[in-house]
Amino acid sequence: MAKINESGITTMQYIEKHTTPPKDWDKWFTTANGVKSFDYKKDYQSLTNLKLAKIFLLDEQHGLCAYCQQIISLENSSIEHVTPKEHNVNLSTNYFNLVVVCKTQIKDNDGKVHCDKQRLSSLMSPIIFYGNAEANDSKTNTYFGAYADGSVFAKSNLDEQTKKQAEAFIEVLNLNHTQLKETRAKEVLDGINAIFMSLPQNQKKAFWKNQYERILQNKSYPFRQFLLSYIGSKIGIN
Repeated sequence: MAKINESGITTMQYIEKHTTPPKDWDKWFTTANGVKSFDYKKDYQSLTNLKLAKIFLLDEQHGLCAYCQQIISLENSSIEHVTPKEHNVNLSTNYFNLVVVCKTQIKDNDGKVHCDKQRLSSLMSPIIFYGNAEANDSKTNTYFGAYADGSVFAKSNLDEQTKKQAEAFIEVLNLNHTQLKETRAKEVLDGINAIFMSLPQNQKKAFWKNQYERILQNKSYPFRQFLLSYIGSKIGIN
């Protein structure tokens, strides 16, 4: 079983966790009759302050889904266990084990959805998830690359074990879901590519560098990691 590491979580984005839980964390996961919950889904109806925990996690992730990085809100997101409670119930309300992810009911061409709705209780890679020193906010594309069609892939320069885990991560979450690919390509990448194509040749290299820095500085940018991976490959950041 992977051990929770308090430095951060790397999914499609790096989520920097605080070194200690928020001061009101236990209160947010305490039932109306004063009992600390260790299973927020079971106790959902009696956790009157659960919304505050969700707000905190959403702010921590800069309003982006921990898995696919589309923009989410209180209304269209849910709290997700990094290690599912079916595998370790003691982590069910552990701050370092909870993130916020998108809700989706839209099915892919093969009948699948994506993110937590697709994952259910499957375990995913501890190497990708927990405290890898190489995966932080200044090195944002450790595991994944990106194509112009909106798809993501495991980077070829990974060692074989890590590459297989990155590939499994993409597959389990269905991160190449048709709608996700189309949204990445059409709504966030096509506009940038159109500007690039309109520029004179002597401005093109600087354009990619400027775009990379712009997106890197904006932690709320939709599909941020996808774009940084795609643009990074253009300017030699691998």
